[in-house]
Amino acid sequence: MNSTLSRLRRRDFLKLAAAGGLALSIPVFGSRLGSRLATSVESQPISTSFNALGTTVIIVIEDEISVEYANQLFNSVSNKISELQTILTRFPGGTDLCNLNQCGKLEDPSPNLVNLLQEATKYSESTEGSFDVTVEPVLNLLQGYLSGQPFPSDSQFDSCLKLINFEKVEVSESLVSFGNQGMGATVDGIGMGYILDKSIDILKSNGIKSAYINFGGTLETIGSRLDGSPWEVGIIDPLNPTKTMGSIYLKDQAVATTGDYEDYFTSNKEYYQIISPFTARSPLFSHSASVVASTALMADPLAVTLMVDDPDAGMNLIDSFPVEGLLYTDNNGVMTTSGMKQLMTG
Repeated sequence: MNSTLSRLRRRDFLKLAAAGGLALSIPVFGSRLGSRLATSVESQPISTSFNALGTTVIIVIEDEISVEYANQLFNSVSNKISELQTILTRFPGGTDLCNLNQCGKLEDPSPNLVNLLQEATKYSESTEGSFDVTVEPVLNLLQGYLSGQPFPSDSQFDSCLKLINFEKVEVSESLVSFGNQGMGATVDGIGMGYILDKSIDILKSNGIKSAYINFGGTLETIGSRLDGSPWEVGIIDPLNPTKTMGSIYLKDQAVATTGDYEDYFTSNKEYYQIISPFTARSPLFSHSASVVASTALMADPLAVTLMVDDPDAGMNLIDSFPVEGLLYTDNNGVMTTSGMKQLMTG
């Protein structure tokens, strides 16, 4: 095993081809929202970017609003993301999820954690276990390797495999608990989608009709562009990140993309941030998967599922959901649903 470690930016996989220039480089913190036409109205895109959960958040609004009003919206979204990341991150720091993993149970959990784990269970059930938040012990094992420990042995991976079982997670408004000692949960494969939907809701509830938010590779749009055209999103070739392998055109849709080159633990990329619940190792069928859905919460876990499953089985499963998918496989080239082909033609 080549021990050279390499880390890439988390989920930085989508390139928005239609975005305008940045008006802001950091979120502007202010008071509660005021008039959307408080001062002069901008006809050009207004945007901001900031860091959260180890990745970059980009917000672009193409609406007839003032810069001041846009800044207030950016502030509201930033605050919501900060609130949710303090609940949902699995890394040490006193968060709800961290405390759950350390203690095996959590009393009086945050409603957001309860809601997200309940949604995760639904996707675990509907994907027949291909999506499973209880792969956390494997990620923890591999994180130890990045911290200087020896690469895990087969017996260590196999021990983790015995702990992976979404059916052993009990979730209620008053208590979240694991059925077996040593279990843990990660919401890495669904949490961004959840946070992104909440962020989009803020913009929609404040009258925004044309915008998008890119949360480290999971991207969601509101409406179309101001001129009525769809948002164009270029999907990067995972084997050659300097190039795209095509564009998709979205209106009121979300797209999630994940792949083996994003966050990897070994230089040969055989161990990366996606873990198969069936083997406790990273799946090696494909290099990247993209899913387009009506919400980011749906797109996120189904993109993970496509990476985990055998390509044919994964594409068949995706066909049972109201989504479209694209899979860059190791042996069979690019596979797409029929609807994805239509999205790629604009």
